Amino acid sequence: MLGYRVFDLVLGPGQDGRTIQPEGLKVSAMNAQQRTLLLGLISEWAGIVHDDAATARLAEIRAGLNETWFAWSGSTSVTPGTNITSYYRIQGPNLVIEYAPQNDAQHVHSMYRDPTNDYGRKLTTK
Repeated sequence: MLGYRVFDLVLGPGQDGRTIQPEGLKVSAMNAQQRTLLLGLISEWAGIVHDDAATARLAEIRAGLNETWFAWSGSTSVTPGTNITSYYRIQGPNLVIEYAPQNDAQHVHSMYRDPTNDYGRKLTTK
C-alpha cells in the first residue's frame, strides 16, 4: 500500500517515455497465492486480444514477473457500494497497468501499455 493517495493515472496520456520508480509490493516477495491472483488480474488486461497474441504477451510478462510491482492507494476495507475509489498500478519491465476510478467510480480512468513498445514501435522499426 502506498503511503499517499493517488487520484488519477500517473503514467497515462501525455506521459510517453516517462518512467517512475516502482512502488508497492514486489512480486518476488509475494506468496504463490498472491502471484496467482496478480497474474489473473494481469491476464484480464493482456488477454483482450486474439488468443495467440495474448499467450505470447503473457509469456513476455511472466518472464519479467519477479521484477514486477503491485501498488495500491486507497481503502483496504470493503463495504458494498462504497470504498470504490481505490487506485492500483502494476508495473514491470514491459508492463504498466493503472486503474483509477473517478467520482465514486461513476467514471474510470485506466490504461495498459508496454513501455518498451509504446505505440507498437517494435513493429514499425524493423
